[in-house]
Amino acid sequence: MRKTLVPVNDPAENRKTERKGSGTLIDFEKLAEDMGDLNEQAVLSAARRVAEEEPEKTPEVLQALSRGMDIVGKKFDSLEYFVGDLIFAGELFSQALEILRPTFPKPPENAERKKVILATVEGDLHDIGKNIVRLVLQSKGLEVIDMGVDASPAAIVQRTIEEGARIVALSGVLTFAIDSMKRTVEALSAAGIRERVTVVVGGACVNESIAKRLGADAYGKTPEDTASICLAAK
Repeated sequence: MRKTLVPVNDPAENRKTERKGSGTLIDFEKLAEDMGDLNEQAVLSAARRVAEEEPEKTPEVLQALSRGMDIVGKKFDSLEYFVGDLIFAGELFSQALEILRPTFPKPPENAERKKVILATVEGDLHDIGKNIVRLVLQSKGLEVIDMGVDASPAAIVQRTIEEGARIVALSGVLTFAIDSMKRTVEALSAAGIRERVTVVVGGACVNESIAKRLGADAYGKTPEDTASICLAAK
């Protein structure tokens, strides 16, 4: 079992980073490696440094952390990491983003933000990936309505209508979540709102081909991909 994460306000640092030629304090490639290696102190120290001294570098930090999560996924696939490591990685990523939250862009007053309905689909209780996606979407200025896990097609449709949302992001890990995603897309069609809603799917159970087969508009391989799709949605 891995140790408890360092509190957000912990000043401890275990690595000094010299200012690079680009003028930044952060080595983004090293940060990606630190995230992939689950180097807690280095990741959180980098997040604090950016939040306090270089808030304009937040987008690059998010990209580095996402690349680090890709490394975690590959280590899990190769059996170097186990489920506990995935959980720890998700918590570490989430805490780094919480540190960076004050640097997230704030929309102009009275500006209407895009709404995203986000849910882990019916029958699936995994929320690590979904929670990371939520934080990344929020970091881009999107309004996220998080429906949690095990969200039924009917509940997703109802909430989409109530919120007037134009984007629905569905997450799943287990193979049978594919059927739940398909039934959700069908429920959106039956409700007469499919044409005005962009559906993006992601998670370990899907890929580009599966996304097309179940009727989604797009496949978000990473949280950053999902954010780009949502931002581009009409």
